[in-house]
Amino acid sequence: MPQIHEENANRSPDVLTASALQLASPVVVALMECDPDLREEAVNLFKQLRCNDLDEGDRVSTLTLLAELLFPNADDNGIPGLDLEEAEGLAKQISAEAKVALQEMDKEEQLFADRLRVLMEEKGVTQTRLAAKLEIHQSAIAMMLQRKCRPQKSTVVRMARALDVAPEELWPPFTNK
Repeated sequence: MPQIHEENANRSPDVLTASALQLASPVVVALMECDPDLREEAVNLFKQLRCNDLDEGDRVSTLTLLAELLFPNADDNGIPGLDLEEAEGLAKQISAEAKVALQEMDKEEQLFADRLRVLMEEKGVTQTRLAAKLEIHQSAIAMMLQRKCRPQKSTVVRMARALDVAPEELWPPFTNK
């Protein structure tokens, strides 16, 4: 439940409801204007936020991804969002620390994708079946296998549960995070 600021404490529930709905209206409109697959992903992200199981880092990541899905920043070519590879390339040029961190993330992502692929093959689980178990779209699984997106910690846990393995079997550094 959102916190109510002191200035709102004495307002009637109808005024508070109207204010909340007015604030939510740009989000609802953006959600309805989304591509159906993106809308489904956005709704799943909202569900994750609602359950309050995310740590601070995952919460920020989820909110950032939602903002990008619903309010994309188009580049000069009209393509939404910031190109991840371009952004990582710039970060590597600017900071030696970023370069090292991005190289480590790259290794982790490759290991995760390889392990996920092997476990799915061993268990005879298709992308579609795993996606259905996780209540996400199959394209999200494909993107993880292709290393086009990085799963959240809660997604790794849910995947591990669905594949009947420990999270560390999917993402070995999991215990350190």
